[in-house]
Amino acid sequence: MIYAGLISAAGLLFLIFKFGIRRVITYDIPIDIAVTALLIYAFAGTYSGMLAAMVGGLIVSITLFVMKRTMNREELTVVRVAKFPYRSFRWIGVRP
Repeated sequence: MIYAGLISAAGLLFLIFKFGIRRVITYDIPIDIAVTALLIYAFAGTYSGMLAAMVGGLIVSITLFVMKRTMNREELTVVRVAKFPYRSFRWIGVRP
């Protein structure tokens, strides 16, 4: 059951990395909640399934927490521009 949690966490982390980790770690709390809820839904039904889901959610949570504290990240912000529509969205680099 712990092995199932490790494998599912690794699979979901690889999927998160494909989205661009510097942009994803800005929103680590909603992503952590969504991943844990997905794992709970996927493994619902047995005690060992719930334990595997909690282990997987814990691993994802710790990984995202450490990455946010150690890596440069990009945040989506509103920036003023000189031409119409006078504001636009840009990804701005932020240090840890």
